Amino acid sequence: MATLKAQSTTTQKWSLDSCISYALRKNVQLKINELGIQNSELALEQSKNDRLPNANASISHNYNWGRSLDPFQNTFVNQRIQTNNLSLNSSTTLYNGSRLKNTIKQNELQIQADRFNYGQAQNDLMLNIASNYLQVILNQEITENARRQKVSTKAQYDRTEQLVEAGVLPRANLYDLEAQLAADQQQIILAENNLMLAKLQLRQLMQLPPTEEFEIVTPEVGDPSAILDGKNPYQIYQLAQTTQPNIKGADVSIEAAQKGVDIAEAGRIPTLSLIAGAGANYTSNQRDGFDFTQPTLAGVDTIGYIQNGTSIPSDYVVTPDFEFPKETFGFFDQLNESFRYNIGLNLQIPIFNRFQVDNTIQRAEIQTQNAKLNAELVRTQLYQTIEQAYISARAAKASFEASQQRVKALEETVRVMEKRLEAGAANSTEYTVVKNNLAVAQADLLRAKYEFIFRIKVLEFYEGKELKF
Repeated sequence: MATLKAQSTTTQKWSLDSCISYALRKNVQLKINELGIQNSELALEQSKNDRLPNANASISHNYNWGRSLDPFQNTFVNQRIQTNNLSLNSSTTLYNGSRLKNTIKQNELQIQADRFNYGQAQNDLMLNIASNYLQVILNQEITENARRQKVSTKAQYDRTEQLVEAGVLPRANLYDLEAQLAADQQQIILAENNLMLAKLQLRQLMQLPPTEEFEIVTPEVGDPSAILDGKNPYQIYQLAQTTQPNIKGADVSIEAAQKGVDIAEAGRIPTLSLIAGAGANYTSNQRDGFDFTQPTLAGVDTIGYIQNGTSIPSDYVVTPDFEFPKETFGFFDQLNESFRYNIGLNLQIPIFNRFQVDNTIQRAEIQTQNAKLNAELVRTQLYQTIEQAYISARAAKASFEASQQRVKALEETVRVMEKRLEAGAANSTEYTVVKNNLAVAQADLLRAKYEFIFRIKVLEFYEGKELKF
């Protein structure tokens, strides 16, 4: 017997880990960084391939009119001819001052730097996700606190209504509590709106498509006061220097820039290349050829005579007149007949290049200095971030502890005021004042608590710990 199961309509609960994992997969800026890494990998592959010989073929077909040079007879002809030139050339660099080697190394370092930059972008995104995640939790608790305040006010309103109906308290007390109920409702609306905005900001940061519901898992967060006691900002900074990708990326960028100086200095060194080539020609003026291996004597030609002191020649000088059989001298025959090849060495010696090499070296040295200063700046910013997080954590801790005492005192004040109000020893105005003071103090306590928690998590993150609650 088949059974039908109702489809679950439970809204997915997002934990901090799932929010971070989703954002790391979907973030567009991270995808752009990934494309940058791929581009650097292609540059590395090309620099390795530059060590291989190149090969280029050339084929041309020309029509010539008027006085042209016949490539076979090396004589001028005055007619229209067609010519074809075919060539194949190759060259490979044997030595160029280690430019290819240093370029490969520089591209390898650039890939490392790009990957470290990608890791830093991930870290920044994770910290932003954690901050917004805590903001959602904070606004959820503020909303729940506002609702509890309204429930408490409604309970006091019901008790006061009974006392008013019994003639114990004046009706004015009831009106004041009605106004307080309306004020509590306004606080609920404001808190719910802030909660929706916090969720929206988190979803936008995650680049999550719009959905009907977006709920997060509220973790159990204890009192973090004791965690701060054993922390030292400079010790955290020393540890962060060994783990943070932006520090490693800045150091690798210095190495890459120094390789750029080596590459630029190679412009002063001669370049030795091995070259090779082959070619052939064709011309329409040589479509017929002669077989010189099978001559036929067609007669003799007189080219002079001998005289013996008289005007009558005594003998004649003749030369044989041979005829050779004609044969077709076609396209491939001409290519085979004119085929040639060459191999050699080419040495290029830089003498004067309008100071281009000197300027390139200076730019590479400036880039190296810039990379060193950037590494120093990154370290300074890291220490400032850690120090600010530590000071903010201490201030949040002090505020958190003071707010705890304030809330505890105001809770007792509200409890006493409720008893006095019911006994007619206090009016509703006094009650609403201390009630509102308690609501403000509770909200301040929540803000201080989660500000403190976030700063602690920032410090732990720079210590190399996993970002979780």
